[in-house]
Amino acid sequence: MAAAPRQPQAVARVLRDGFVVALLNPKTTLFFAAFLPQFIDAGAHPLQQTLALGAVFVAIAGCTDVLYVLTASLVAPRLARAGGRGAVWGNRVAGTSFIGLGVLTAMGSRPR
Repeated sequence: MAAAPRQPQAVARVLRDGFVVALLNPKTTLFFAAFLPQFIDAGAHPLQQTLALGAVFVAIAGCTDVLYVLTASLVAPRLARAGGRGAVWGNRVAGTSFIGLGVLTAMGSRPR
């Protein structure tokens, strides 16, 4: 049974939903609470520094996300032409990566 085609959503709604999800994500708050204070000068105004560092992080994340989108837009047509083979190879690569990381973790040395 073929799936019904999905209707595209309005760009404003997609942006709003993404913003709300990112804003309410507790992992984001924990990351910034743990990461940013390491780079704040105690003698200067902390709010300005936090906002500046947050803005730099968002700019860098935006650049990397654009690269991901551009790469995906180049790869997607090739995967579509490959049919189901692309998904099979994707699963194989992901599985092999996870197994390799598991072996690396198991064989790694522990700090003493």
